[in-house]
Amino acid sequence: MDIVTQPAAVAPGLPARRIDAAGRAHVDQRAVLALALPLMANSAVQIVLNLTDMWFIGHISTKALAAVGAVQWLVLVVVLVLGGVVAAVQTVVAQSQGARRYKRAAQAAWTALWGTLCAVPLFVAAGASSHIILAPFGFDPEIERLASAFWCPRVAGASFGAAVWAMLGFFNGIGRPRMTLLVSGVTAATNVAFNQLFIFSLGWGIAGSGWATTVAQALGLLLALTIFLGADYRARYKSHLTWKPHAGRLGEQVRLGFPMGLLPAADLLGYSIFQMMQVRLGTVGGAATQMVMILTSVAYMPGFGIALAGTTLVGQSIGAG
Repeated sequence: MDIVTQPAAVAPGLPARRIDAAGRAHVDQRAVLALALPLMANSAVQIVLNLTDMWFIGHISTKALAAVGAVQWLVLVVVLVLGGVVAAVQTVVAQSQGARRYKRAAQAAWTALWGTLCAVPLFVAAGASSHIILAPFGFDPEIERLASAFWCPRVAGASFGAAVWAMLGFFNGIGRPRMTLLVSGVTAATNVAFNQLFIFSLGWGIAGSGWATTVAQALGLLLALTIFLGADYRARYKSHLTWKPHAGRLGEQVRLGFPMGLLPAADLLGYSIFQMMQVRLGTVGGAATQMVMILTSVAYMPGFGIALAGTTLVGQSIGAG
């Protein structure tokens, strides 16, 4: 959904801006809600996705749930660090949208995809290094084995998740959060189906959960690219013409996005260390703590939707001048 805007003589094109009968400018709350509510719903989808994963893994064994709990936050740290170029997409796109530089908005998405492609070998290397990464933490051998089985497919294929993050940043930045919600919803639904298929039907166990997420994210990326290259976006954003890599643009987005990714990565690293300590203290305690931390996300995840809406509105306002 596009952000509702009304032109003003002082600064035309400012997002979520309403002029009353007396000529005074106000924040258009309806426009803000039109942007924020789908993003809050998208956060709810992420909560459901996390709970679904834990439900499937919990049906494997308590040790499996504890093993995933030991590394799940660390997986996100890897994604945020190696996929830092993606963190800048929504900001760059929102500013380009506000400045009506629509081709530049599409170029920012393509630039992030190229950056993610360059990082694929690093994702694969990190995924293949599970025993080296986990050995210093002194887990029970069975916990370490299960954690490694989940880690490898999840991290090695995390570039798909980073690429989806880039595309969702584009849709958020241009003020079309319903596309974000659609892609996330389809990804979550397919993740459920693949969890059932890989974990139980094919008997892959805990590794099947990692593969399910990777394949679901790959399909989510395919859907996002299909929308991105559709007639609407081709006409306005020239999304089919801005795909060529540009080293200068890539460097700019890395310099902007990498520090942006480090801040949440530092927070999640703290979560990760805490959870690892719980798993070392005991399998049951580690599994229980993992479930509590996932359930706690119900309290704060919707706030991310509001924060993303704010990022878009601020970026578009800066771009509009």
